[in-house]
Amino acid sequence: MARRARGAGSFGRGFRNRNPLVLVVAALLLLPALLGFQWLFTSGLWTQAIPLDTALRNPEDSFTYVSWTVGDARQDGLSVPGIYLLGGSSARESIVSGEALAAEIREAGGPEVVAYDLGSINQNFAESLAVVQSAPDTPAWLLVGINLGRFTATREVNARQAEGREFLLESEAVRDFVSTKWDLEEYTYTILPGVWAYITDWMRKHGASVLEGDPPSTEYELHRYSEKTRRSESNKKRLVTKWNASRKPVFEKNRVANLQMLEALLAEARERGVKVVLLELPLNQEIVKDSFAKSRRQYQIPVTKLAEEYGYPYVDLNEEVDIPSRDFQDLSHLIAPGRVIWQHALAQELARLLRAEDSGGSGG
Repeated sequence: MARRARGAGSFGRGFRNRNPLVLVVAALLLLPALLGFQWLFTSGLWTQAIPLDTALRNPEDSFTYVSWTVGDARQDGLSVPGIYLLGGSSARESIVSGEALAAEIREAGGPEVVAYDLGSINQNFAESLAVVQSAPDTPAWLLVGINLGRFTATREVNARQAEGREFLLESEAVRDFVSTKWDLEEYTYTILPGVWAYITDWMRKHGASVLEGDPPSTEYELHRYSEKTRRSESNKKRLVTKWNASRKPVFEKNRVANLQMLEALLAEARERGVKVVLLELPLNQEIVKDSFAKSRRQYQIPVTKLAEEYGYPYVDLNEEVDIPSRDFQDLSHLIAPGRVIWQHALAQELARLLRAEDSGGSGG
């Protein structure tokens, strides 16, 4: 017993040892272990050990859904083109599902594809850039959603993706951009902070059930809105006034920074050789009318120039479809009837672009 006590004391003293050499050796031993742990996430290997229903923290956990889906695609090695819809909740609510979109593309005369709805709450362009850099090129088509809301995130919020918040995806492009272009040096290391934050939150939600021998199984709910949650027409009109009063100044303050991050996304896509479609997201034109016209021009004109410079199409289906206000939750989120209309128009456009690509023509 005495020997064990002395051994335990020696072990404890080893941890309390402040000799610089001991600390350096400990750090050198710990670093490979941490990087190896991070690699499980950056490679997507974690998705092969942890099913999606276990990984989700709650039914609306879009951050984990996007991270897991991209990681799983990296591991699976798709045999057909992958189509990835990116953007905030407006993008998420704009189609019925990835599977339904892929089926409509085939029905419209396009090739066989696999499609993913990767819209997530308040997704910023840095998060979208992380997907652009991580998605497997089989080839990959990235549908980058564009609307007013995507130009409201601050530089600091965008920069959080450099450390794996909110997507568990590594992006050197994000890291380099926020450190060199925005001089945010604190966001220049690994995605381990994001990984630890995810694990901590997961344990807080599911730890007790795991200890009780009841592992979680959570089904992802893609859509949040329906006829039951739809706002009244008078409420929608008040949202227009509210946006111009409170959100417009935020948009004007952060517009340029988000245009810069969008250009970094396009540059990374061109370097990787993946396809991009800049996609204007749904807008309730029956209610909005011209109320946002000036603000929309402030981003649409430079986005048009970026599309021309990088050779990517910029598509606005709002000019082609007539979706009534009753098929909108509010000003930018579709509910079930509207999704069917929007998805059909999107599938037709994508089938055309995919056919043009197969024939060697220009889809722009």
